Amino acid sequence: MTRPSALPYPIGRQTPSEALAAALGGLPSGPELTIGRTATDLDVTVAPERLLELVTALRDRSDFAFDYLRNLSGVDLPDAMALKYELYSFTHGWSLQLTVPTPAGHPHVPSLTALYPAADWHEREAAEMFGFVFDGHPNPKNLLLEEDLHIHPLLKAHPLQPAEILQGIESGPPGFPI
Repeated sequence: MTRPSALPYPIGRQTPSEALAAALGGLPSGPELTIGRTATDLDVTVAPERLLELVTALRDRSDFAFDYLRNLSGVDLPDAMALKYELYSFTHGWSLQLTVPTPAGHPHVPSLTALYPAADWHEREAAEMFGFVFDGHPNPKNLLLEEDLHIHPLLKAHPLQPAEILQGIESGPPGFPI
């Protein structure tokens, strides 16, 4: 029987990394860039106009080496919207969440497809489901809905939400308490 080979990246319980927190402390902070924590990750809040600059540094600098875009999610808040990017570094075993707060409506955010090809589908889904506009996206077509259908099903203001509540799909008021 052979021993299993070691994985090329660290594994274990996911908690915010103190080493990553120290490294992120070297980034210029300000009102458009703040660092916080969740139960599992460090969370960097960045303004949309600084997103490309920050993500390029996180990907290209060897002290960060965030080479994998795990996920991108849209969030519909009561008076605003946000994007949540989940990045991972196979080199260091670090996980990082980026939060990009935006105004409600059809907010414009730069596309990350040139940095992470996987962003193509994630951005198309967020655009289709929430109404985000990803500037510079190479293929902004819908994934699931017809092209001429101009609704965004995951918004709290979705026109079919009251009917879904009456059908018992959701119980209580629409959305989640924040």
